[in-house]
Amino acid sequence: MQINYYEILQIEKTATKEEIKKAYRKLAMKYHPDRASNEEDKKKFEEEFKKINEAYAVLSDDEKRKQYDTFWTVWGASWFSWGWFNVDLSDIFSEFFGWGFNTNSRKRQEQRWEDLEKIVNIDLKTSIYWWKEKIELNKKVTCKKCNWVWWEWKKTCSKCNWSWHITYTSQSIFGVIQQTWVCDVCHWSWETFEKVCETCHWEKRVLERRTIDLDIPAWINSWMVIKLEWEWNDGIWTNLSGDLYVKFIVNLEEKWLKRVDYDLFYEIEIDVVEAVLWTKKEVNIPIIWKRTIEIKQWTQAWEVIQIVWDGVKHIDSDKKWDLYIKINIKIPKKLSKKEKELYLEIAKEKKLNVNNHKGIFEKIFG
Repeated sequence: MQINYYEILQIEKTATKEEIKKAYRKLAMKYHPDRASNEEDKKKFEEEFKKINEAYAVLSDDEKRKQYDTFWTVWGASWFSWGWFNVDLSDIFSEFFGWGFNTNSRKRQEQRWEDLEKIVNIDLKTSIYWWKEKIELNKKVTCKKCNWVWWEWKKTCSKCNWSWHITYTSQSIFGVIQQTWVCDVCHWSWETFEKVCETCHWEKRVLERRTIDLDIPAWINSWMVIKLEWEWNDGIWTNLSGDLYVKFIVNLEEKWLKRVDYDLFYEIEIDVVEAVLWTKKEVNIPIIWKRTIEIKQWTQAWEVIQIVWDGVKHIDSDKKWDLYIKINIKIPKKLSKKEKELYLEIAKEKKLNVNNHKGIFEKIFG
């Protein structure tokens, strides 16, 4: 029966390499066995995962794809189905030989790509305005020295001849006993080499210090995440790289200026006279600088002045939310002689019983 690799990856026959890569990654993430919720689903996922790997291995290679498009098959399919497509045969070996093992094939399947979540702390100013941040990290990149051309130096395992297992025979009182073990030289990995890459030692990847320029939008808030595609480690056994997920923690308060969602809150103190009489006042607010506000007549303590569209830009629109300025009335702790006389006149006018006690210095110096 012919296998339609295009149907498996859910793409058109005219799909580009980039479209094939995206389709493969989407399906591989969906059907990865680790995402299965139970054993029954896991078996289905494993089967689907193998089909997806097989389809991608053919369609991502120009020569194999051309051969497949012409003949609907690929020469040497039996080899590909065992080695190139990363099929995990530990279950088969377990069934026939009565033991299981942790193979490199399993590692290949698990390490196709790696994603990373990185937490970045930012201050209030960065969360209000658009900002650029540099992120430094150590990324595993494909070794440029060997560039994965490891097969040029592969050689047949001298111990098992790539049968991947060794059979030992011993004599006991019950007769001849045969035991089969994984080859302790190649470890069923197909990786025995004539020489070693001096740079990566056949780890396929090396650590490289990278600096990423990150654009932080004005609306960013705590626990929001920005996804940077292909910015994490290069994959093993695939030409895909992992994604970097940047999660933000925002300092929401700075010098009396506080952010709640997309609104900003600030507190100021005004004089009693300003609260009683109408005035305009210039306020120097941290981060967002100067604002001119109107103090209406008879303003009371704890009243709030709202300045619309002067807060933080909202994630879903171009509009900003609001700035709220809370009023505190400052009661003087010390009065000049003239100020005290005026306050006493007011008290007399209102017929208030206030203490007109003079301090010792006032008694001496009047």
